[in-house]
Amino acid sequence: MTLIYNEIHDTFETLKKTGDYINKRWRDIEMFFINKSRFIFIGCGSSYSNAKSYAMLCNMSAGVPAMALAAGDILLHAERYKKCINGAGVVIISRSGKTTELLKALDALRETGCRFTVASFICADDTPLGEKSDMVLSTPWAFDESVCQTRCVTNAYFMAVYITAKLTGDTSVLSDLNYLLDQGPSYMEKCETFAMEVAAEPWTHAVVLADAELEGVAEEGSLVFKEVCQMPSNYYHLLDVRHGPMVLIGKNTLVIAALGTSCELENGLVKDLVDKNAVTAVISDAPVIFECVRCINFDKPLSHSVKGIALIILCQLIAFYKSREIGVDPENPTGLTPWIAI
Repeated sequence: MTLIYNEIHDTFETLKKTGDYINKRWRDIEMFFINKSRFIFIGCGSSYSNAKSYAMLCNMSAGVPAMALAAGDILLHAERYKKCINGAGVVIISRSGKTTELLKALDALRETGCRFTVASFICADDTPLGEKSDMVLSTPWAFDESVCQTRCVTNAYFMAVYITAKLTGDTSVLSDLNYLLDQGPSYMEKCETFAMEVAAEPWTHAVVLADAELEGVAEEGSLVFKEVCQMPSNYYHLLDVRHGPMVLIGKNTLVIAALGTSCELENGLVKDLVDKNAVTAVISDAPVIFECVRCINFDKPLSHSVKGIALIILCQLIAFYKSREIGVDPENPTGLTPWIAI
């Protein structure tokens, strides 16, 4: 198998290390996050998608105002973002800690006189970004050597869910995270077969559907199809897919949806996808009522935010196996490098 395949399969081992690391660094983490009235989460590419889930977790779970921004956007419009960012806690997510837009965006903001404190979550040690940060969480065991990000994305999302749950005292989410780590190898085995079967279907583009805290990680799940198997893909909110995008969904579309308890509204949407003859795969806490829909889950319902870890791994494996089906090299995506320099 390839490097990217091995990195996907290494995910749960790295998640355990990341959980232990968060516990060891908890005092530093807590000191950064407490007593701040709002947060700005910043990233590029996959890390920007993760930043969106970070912001949703902060808003929904902690009740603290937050937003996600692309570093390149800030770089081009630093003066215009000054009022938005001034006085906020800034959290930057990065695989390498070397991406030019992140470094230049921080410099551009500071040149405007904008004042803020920075925590960086980086999958590497001793980086230029770390030198510009007030607090650094470094997880080099999660670093992806592959061009396309897989386990480092999952680890970054896990950090957001775990830290938020610890800060808010959400014992249900913490329990589900522990359960997920214990059951990870068996889920990966089940996911492997599931992904091979889905990848073998004759679809030509992919759509990922998810809501709430999963917004960013699901968007990243969509991006992985563009990068790994180099096929068109999109992300939409569950019910919002009916508002235009449904027009392009048909027999050549793979739809991956993260459902809750398969409520009437969710089942109605799945029926619409089945009626459109889409190849439909769902992560669901309850059995899906349509025989032609593939369903995967853990052996018990998971908190919504925790379900994002299962979702992103599924997307990564399906994209990997699709690359093998169509003869695309997942290690050398055209026009992409591990981190972008401008």
